[in-house]
Amino acid sequence: MMKTITLILALVAVSIASTNAFVPQLPSTRSFVGSKNKVVTKINGFMGGDDEPKTLTRENEPEEFFSTNTDKMSDEEKLPIAIAGLVGISLPFVFGMVALYMSK
Repeated sequence: MMKTITLILALVAVSIASTNAFVPQLPSTRSFVGSKNKVVTKINGFMGGDDEPKTLTRENEPEEFFSTNTDKMSDEEKLPIAIAGLVGISLPFVFGMVALYMSK
């Protein structure tokens, strides 16, 4: 009798300790590592030029930069990928129809 009570109390203590690990902490109890004041240095260009860096857009980059490997493939090379996708989507339904037919 005493062993079961001890076992139950131990299980309760372990479950409370493990669930408290997932409780979010309040902002006042969090400990921050490092300094709160950070110095940010903005560097424009290689030698500190004042020109703004160009953003990456379709207009100022070559066309092949935005193309994927699939875009570079011909239609004959893409055909097996399309067939595999259609078979992968439709095959579970075919198996389901066969299973329903076999269960009658």
